[in-house]
Order: sequence, then structure tokens, then C-alpha cells
Amino acid sequence: MKGNDRNDQGNKTMNMIYKTIRKMGVNSKYKGYYLLADAVKIRLESKDETIRITKDIYPFLARKYKLTSGSVDHNLRTVSQISWDNNPQFINEIAGFTRSDKFTNSEMVNSVAEYIDTQMKKENQTF
Repeated sequence: MKGNDRNDQGNKTMNMIYKTIRKMGVNSKYKGYYLLADAVKIRLESKDETIRITKDIYPFLARKYKLTSGSVDHNLRTVSQISWDNNPQFINEIAGFTRSDKFTNSEMVNSVAEYIDTQMKKENQTF
């Protein structure tokens, strides 16, 4: 894959991530919007590796955004609550089943990453 093709694919992926987060009912005024987007991107890029949210993703995001790991956790919990309050039907679609409560942070990152991966595979299918 050429450099520009990789950039185009990366931009397409991030656009899809942002679109999904907005559809969840979360807008960019929340820090967690960007934290979730980056966490999902990390998850998508390392789907074959074991990634631990609190040991791998939180410290990386904390350094990138000059936050503490506790702040990263709090901001992601806020996004989870807002998405559950604003669009529980879409959360159930992402989860693949009817949930009785909001996502935990790790469930949210993994479920959104799986949803994005599935949507991208559908878009790339050739008939």
C-alpha cells in the first residue's frame, strides 16, 4: 500500500469513527469524544494483539492529551453515559444485543472497534 493510500484509509477510518461516535449521541465538546476515537483507532490497529485498556490505552492517551489515567477513565465513562442516555437503540446495535445498561469503558472501545471493522468490511466488499 502506498503512503497516500495508507493516509486515505486512515482518514476514512477516523471519519467513520467520528461519525459513529456522533451517532451514539456524543459531540466533540466532550474530551471523551477524542479519547474514544483514539482508543478505537488503537484497538483497530492492534486487533491481533492483546490490548489492555487500563494498562496500554489509558497511559498512551494520558500522555497524548496531558491528562492523568484517571481523567481518561472519567471522560470515557462520561461518553458511555451520554451515549446510553442519548441513543440506547444505537448502543444496542453496536453491541449486537439488547443491553440493560451502558457500556463499561472496555466494552465500549471493543464494541465500537468491532462495529467499525464490520462496517468497513461491508463497504469494501465487491460484488
